[in-house]
Amino acid sequence: MSVYRVLIAEDEATYARTVARFLQEREHQVKVCATGKAASKALSEAEWDVVLLDLRLPDASGLDLLAQIRHDHADLQTIIVTGFANVESAIEAMRLGAFDYLTKPPNFDELAVRVERAGEKTLLERENRRLRFQVSRGREGGEILTRSASLRKVLATLEKVAAARTPVLIEGESGVGKELLAQHVHRISPRAGRAFVDLNCAAVPAALLESELFGHEKGAFTGAGSEKPGLVEVADGGTLFLDEVGEMAAEVQSKLLRVLDSGTFYRVGATRKRRADFRLVAATNRDLRAEVAAGRFRKDLFYRIHGLRVVVPALRDRPEDIPFLVEHFARRFPSPRRFSPAALAALQRHDWPGNVRELQFAVERAGLLAEADTIDLADLPPEILEAGSGAAPRSAAAPDDDEIDAARVRAALENARWKRSQAAAELGISARTLHRWMKKLGL
Repeated sequence: MSVYRVLIAEDEATYARTVARFLQEREHQVKVCATGKAASKALSEAEWDVVLLDLRLPDASGLDLLAQIRHDHADLQTIIVTGFANVESAIEAMRLGAFDYLTKPPNFDELAVRVERAGEKTLLERENRRLRFQVSRGREGGEILTRSASLRKVLATLEKVAAARTPVLIEGESGVGKELLAQHVHRISPRAGRAFVDLNCAAVPAALLESELFGHEKGAFTGAGSEKPGLVEVADGGTLFLDEVGEMAAEVQSKLLRVLDSGTFYRVGATRKRRADFRLVAATNRDLRAEVAAGRFRKDLFYRIHGLRVVVPALRDRPEDIPFLVEHFARRFPSPRRFSPAALAALQRHDWPGNVRELQFAVERAGLLAEADTIDLADLPPEILEAGSGAAPRSAAAPDDDEIDAARVRAALENARWKRSQAAAELGISARTLHRWMKKLGL
């Protein structure tokens, strides 16, 4: 059984104490208010999960207080409990947004069930509202901007399966915009009106990842002072985006596989099975096939999330997008700025190991430091100027293309978890050279 904070607005003292004691025995946190004024004050001073509201209070109408609750605390669920039941009051209470309606004296076991359901809905509504707010902020400027035929092909493929429940796996280097593509899939799908829930698996410690995904009950582990719905639960009806899915711990992988197969899961520390219907979009900058071969990623989960696989081309492979993106990022400057042809040419010659994200930061930096209306070469970061001056300088230890040691290249890539910029640094070569070698070696 979950634990909730319950506010009781009730002027019959004996009855209120009885209900409060019953709920407290089930570990709910309870406060009793005998007047509408006291209840309004309590609502403004603390956050509650459930309100048990009498229709007749000494100084207020319960229906008026219900309307206030729905206006000021839209997520908070209210159960009307009254000894003056009639059809008209029940209809009016439900019209105003009451979660439920009970008559005095209620069956206490039934009351416990109603409080549980109301509290659960309150938490889900709050989490949905929070996530909708996050997504609305994240969508500012979140459109897919491209002139690249290869990226347009990826978008066309995603649009063909947008209406299906098929899981989508988006592969590509860091910074290419995998999350934007996941949001695009959600926006053009029938689930667009529901939550888009995102989680970066690499940003959450392994010990907390299961709780973050599936939620937990109060006391499930040290620090779990109250119950919490997981992101799988919040994504019900919508889309769950798991970024860097290749970083997921093995024990969590098995639980994710179960919910994908059956649509059911358990919160951490719970015995009650729950259901969720969501569309999974996963992303990774790793080679998941290599991770499966190395035993770090479950083969059955790989094939389960591999319903549709798309690979986002790196920015260096679509240089035609660079002027387009630069213009887009430059629109955010406080005052109008443009890039000189020489500056744009240098930007197009750069390798962009950090892809679109790196380009965005470079444009913003140039816009902040430039003194003239036209941004020129001198305003660009030094590493871009080095790339723009010609071929990247070769390390003295770097062999020619015909002297490539395939085993050494593969070892460097595996040590860097296939992050090319890190592997190139280990090999003492530029990222561009590494990219050429990988193509030549079939990597």
